[in-house]
Amino acid sequence: MRTTRLLLWLGLLVLALEVLVIALHVTQDSLASLGEARNQRDIVSIAAISALISLILGIVASAGELAHGTIGHTFLVAPVRERVVGAKIAAAALVGAVLGLVSCAFAWGFGALLLRARSVPIHLASGASLRVVLGTTLAAALTGAFGIGLGALLRRQTAAIVIALVWLLVGEPLLGVAGSGVQRYGPGHVVASVVEVGNQNSELLGFGAGLLVGLVYVAVAGLLGGGSLRRADIT
Repeated sequence: MRTTRLLLWLGLLVLALEVLVIALHVTQDSLASLGEARNQRDIVSIAAISALISLILGIVASAGELAHGTIGHTFLVAPVRERVVGAKIAAAALVGAVLGLVSCAFAWGFGALLLRARSVPIHLASGASLRVVLGTTLAAALTGAFGIGLGALLRRQTAAIVIALVWLLVGEPLLGVAGSGVQRYGPGHVVASVVEVGNQNSELLGFGAGLLVGLVYVAVAGLLGGGSLRRADIT
């Protein structure tokens, strides 16, 4: 994470998306709308995009070693493959949490700057807005760890990223069409329930339940990924 440019470029991508979305909101919305605490919270909640970027980071950090052939050297130093996966999960969770915090700090600072420029009272210190920081940080940690397990399981960097995005964009909406409330337990909705601390949305789990299900997803992905690597023929 520290010696490659991957984290730098993905971090810059998060900041660029935040600049674009926040600037569009603040410059296009009416002053009356911008003055509401609820709408200000919605504006800076773009910081939650860091959870998606953290997922990609985890996948690349895991499957990328297989793609570039460096995993063999890693296993020579640490031959217990499940332990390597566990260490990667811990590292990705930590980096994801930091990425989430930095994303929130930038979104709050940039959002406050633009709101002040339009002479709008700032309510970004409200409880609802600050809860987004907690939710985003935890969600980014979960997705980073989950990405490690997914990347280790599939062992194909591009395929893992494509499958993850297709599931989020197509798979879970189809679960909603099927009904029966199963969509709430999909990975994307689980992450959303963690981000939306204190949410009242019937389509999402509560924060505690979402966090618990998210940890189960991470554990299952880690176990499956570790088992997959243990059986893989890597030279």
